Amino acid sequence: MAKSGILSANPIVRKLQNVKEHDDQNCCTYAGISRKLIIFTAMVVAGVLMNLLLKFTGSTVTIEGITVTKGQMAFLALAGVIMLICPFISIFFVGAIPVTGSLFCMATGYVLSWAGGTFGGEYAATIRLALILTAAIVLTMSYLYRSGIVRNGNKVRTVVFTLVFSMVIGGILVFIGALIPATRNFVGQLMTNPLLNIGISAVYVVIGALFLIVDFETIDRVVADELPKKYEWLAAYSLAFSIIWLYLKVLEMLLRLRGSSDKD
Repeated sequence: MAKSGILSANPIVRKLQNVKEHDDQNCCTYAGISRKLIIFTAMVVAGVLMNLLLKFTGSTVTIEGITVTKGQMAFLALAGVIMLICPFISIFFVGAIPVTGSLFCMATGYVLSWAGGTFGGEYAATIRLALILTAAIVLTMSYLYRSGIVRNGNKVRTVVFTLVFSMVIGGILVFIGALIPATRNFVGQLMTNPLLNIGISAVYVVIGALFLIVDFETIDRVVADELPKKYEWLAAYSLAFSIIWLYLKVLEMLLRLRGSSDKD
């Protein structure tokens, strides 16, 4: 399987691109990958339902003005740990992805549902808009890829490399500037600039959208190269992970926009 340059930055995608196995009798199919993507989606929904269940059961506690049940808090802590460790386990132990991927998606659904339920009165419209925009971006990028308008070619790689490189260099300069007394105040003012923060969030959304092209191309190659069927889980998880990351970046951008408009 050929590599895809800068757009193979996703370690899950890199794992697939390095696979040398072949099985023409029991190989990956689009239908198989789709079924597993549905399973991961169902696990996100299961996480949402888990939060709703815990919300109405058990005694409550109030922390910093937020009232939650003890069950919610316990599962929230567990979900946070799962979201941190499961992606790393998935990279090194491909065979564990049916479990680790499902746990990650369930934990993500739980955390997002908890946050939406806790702050939903104020941010419900923003959360819904983020879902709609994420779905629209995924559908649009899928259309652009399938129609051949956008492919993981040199131009796309150049754009993504430029964006990622700029973000990395910018982060390093900000870090260095924050350490120097003479520039510390300037850096602090710069990083609290709402327009700059919105711009940074928008760049991450663009990067996330372009990374979807990698997932679509990787799925095509997984099927065309007749990789063993076990890699369907890896391909589906890679796409699910990208979509979740994209949603978080879209939500972050909308929240920054909301914060900027509130200040005005």
